[in-house]
Amino acid sequence: MIVKRARDGARTQGLLYYLFGPGKANEHTDPHIVAAWGSGVPDPGRGKGSIPMLAALLDAPVEALTSRRPSKHIYHVPVRLDPGDRTLTDEEFAEIAREVMHATGVAEKGDSQGARWIAVRHAPDHIHIVATLARQDGLKVRLSQDKKKMQACARELEKRYGLRQLTSGDRTASRWPTTAEAEKAKRKGRDEPPRVTLQGKVREAAAVAGSDDDFFAAIQRAGIRLNKRTAPDGTVTGYSVALPGDRTGAGRAVWFSGSRLAPDLSLPRVRERWNGVPAGIGAAGGGQVTSQAAAWQAAAWQVHQAAAVLGQAGNEAGAGEMVALSDFLTTYAAQAPAEVRQELRDAARAFERAGRAPTSRQMHSDASRHLRTATQLVVMSTSLAANGGEAAAAITILVAVALAIVAAQRYHQAAQHRAQEQAAVRAGYHLRAATEVAYGASAGRDGRRGSRAAWRRPTPQPDGPALSETYAPAVREAIPEVAERVLGEAAWPALAATLKQVENAGYDPARVLAEVAALRGFGDADSAAEVLVWRLQRRMDADTLAAPPSRPKPPMPAAVPPHTQEAGEGRPVRWRISHSDFVNEADVTITDATGTGYLSIGASAEEFAEARLREYAATVGADPARFAVSVMEEGPGRTTSLVRLPEGSVKRRSEAEGEEEPPPSGVRTTPPPVVGRGESIESTPLGGSDAPTFGEAVREAVPAYAADVLADPASATLAAYLIKASGEGHAPAELLAEVAAARDLADADSVAQVLTWRLQGRLSGSGKRAPLPRTATRRTRPAPGPRSGERTAADRAAQEAAQRRAQGRGPRR
Repeated sequence: MIVKRARDGARTQGLLYYLFGPGKANEHTDPHIVAAWGSGVPDPGRGKGSIPMLAALLDAPVEALTSRRPSKHIYHVPVRLDPGDRTLTDEEFAEIAREVMHATGVAEKGDSQGARWIAVRHAPDHIHIVATLARQDGLKVRLSQDKKKMQACARELEKRYGLRQLTSGDRTASRWPTTAEAEKAKRKGRDEPPRVTLQGKVREAAAVAGSDDDFFAAIQRAGIRLNKRTAPDGTVTGYSVALPGDRTGAGRAVWFSGSRLAPDLSLPRVRERWNGVPAGIGAAGGGQVTSQAAAWQAAAWQVHQAAAVLGQAGNEAGAGEMVALSDFLTTYAAQAPAEVRQELRDAARAFERAGRAPTSRQMHSDASRHLRTATQLVVMSTSLAANGGEAAAAITILVAVALAIVAAQRYHQAAQHRAQEQAAVRAGYHLRAATEVAYGASAGRDGRRGSRAAWRRPTPQPDGPALSETYAPAVREAIPEVAERVLGEAAWPALAATLKQVENAGYDPARVLAEVAALRGFGDADSAAEVLVWRLQRRMDADTLAAPPSRPKPPMPAAVPPHTQEAGEGRPVRWRISHSDFVNEADVTITDATGTGYLSIGASAEEFAEARLREYAATVGADPARFAVSVMEEGPGRTTSLVRLPEGSVKRRSEAEGEEEPPPSGVRTTPPPVVGRGESIESTPLGGSDAPTFGEAVREAVPAYAADVLADPASATLAAYLIKASGEGHAPAELLAEVAAARDLADADSVAQVLTWRLQGRLSGSGKRAPLPRTATRRTRPAPGPRSGERTAADRAAQEAAQRRAQGRGPRR
């Protein structure tokens, strides 16, 4: 539950007209008062009294103040439920409003002279509390730490009503773009607001910098405008950045200081990176690195060493290690293979909050040194030649980073950093997706089974911990029958680092290794060591998630099924699902899911949008009425909006009668042909008349997992990718069997989801251009020419000169 104090106002009547009105896009439904300061308060939403009358009653104590009237006397608190929460009754929302007013001190329980207030509900998931800052005894309301108190009250109310338990602010969250910034970005045709773009580019510059000069030079190389703030003695004390072309209505550039972008991007916090003990490339064997793959393998070894000891040097050192891990993930995401680059960027953004622990930090630990060295190796790799081993090296890095993320998650859990822990969980989800995509992309590059044969064992450096020698006895004790095989495999360094993590977490390495090895045999696995790494990681991950009494799981990505047709029979479109939220005293739009698909010939954009929203709502178990959905068509250099259904447009299907509630005007009632609708998933054809059905392909390719796959909600997405593959000339069953053989599926929580990720990587790595690739957030060069609606300096100068020539001499009135 989100409780935010909005900006104070001075027009009570104007705010009430908005709350009881239709809203900006007719999104308000049945506005009415659920609670008030006393009984008998007129409710305009129920035809009792009028809005001017209600405004006068609320303002009466303000007019009767014995002291000077405040310039802004309206106290406005929106209270919104999480999209996954149940719908509360009016009585429950009324009690929440009373508790919030009591906690803030605006109107305490039992105080008949407190301020006047009302709580208005005009949507299923939120209310607005409006109070006037004047007591009825003629005194002003005294507020002290009201925001902190209302957050503490919200956490108690979440427990009382069984709602999702959020984390109170710890001053580590980045500032969200305001509504005005988001709308401006939409008008300019940008993929994201400038604030978000600047956050990413400045963070990349900070991750690779070793001094002030390096940092500022990297910002300028990224095509960002830079303004340094200097003291009288010439010392640089701060900086601000602006995106070229981002200007106000008056033509002035929009500047953001580092601290306005994120708490850890202020210049003093950025400098902590290079004021610590610098990492040395020589320690990583820089003289022996001759190719990009070799540099990545060396970086993976450094990350393995860091993962083994991450979070073990104390809270302050652990906070510094989180920064170093975030920097490495950000840097590698910009250089990773194209197939996994977007997932890694999503992981880096998700982990950003986990990199900001709410405590002081020091950057001198062994794990930080290893991670800084790995970051330098990745930066250095951009200038080295490729030798064909980059795909295998990428998988090695992904395994290493996944281990480090698990260690970071456990560190934050032990320190009770709930927001940071959840951020690490979300990052781990994206890393698992990236790993499976990488396996799928490499599955078809040669005739070998999977990609394990391409693993190259990194050469350990003499200065690192002797993990291999330390944990070899544990391996021989736990699994003597395959010990020598494991110790000789390329994935052994990863297993040694994982065993170190296991020991740090309080397990007996030999015992837990024997337990996960006994789960099932290794069959024809190409690498027993790699299988053990994944089983141990999954065991630690499961134990971490099960430790608290309740842990929200990251939502599965919404299905991205194109219609049952070949690629040439429809228009490729992009869709976005979002919901409104109150952040930083503003009502902002937060994106919940995005994807691509095909709009069938003859099907409307409204039908397509409704189908995508219903699939997403079913995946996360939420009411579709709480989300908005939009569909866009992308062309060369432009994006055209086809339709947008606001929140409340798509209703939940009636559980009693099995029928759908009447949709609002403009939304058709007949759904389009969508993969996975109803119970016909098994009979869905995967192409032309001679193509197999989805059920036939699954039973032929993965007979051992066919029942699980067909019963999984993620099977709709899997079927969609198989349809896409069939349209590109692949045999669906053979392709599915190929990606299934890339790695053991026995440890997968969702076999259908894992196969979907691998198919995504296989199709993107097949040499054919996938339709509508996800737009990268980083551009290699600025777009030529001015954006639509903007004028260059030369244009403005020419217009001003023409205006001066047209003016007559003498003064003008």
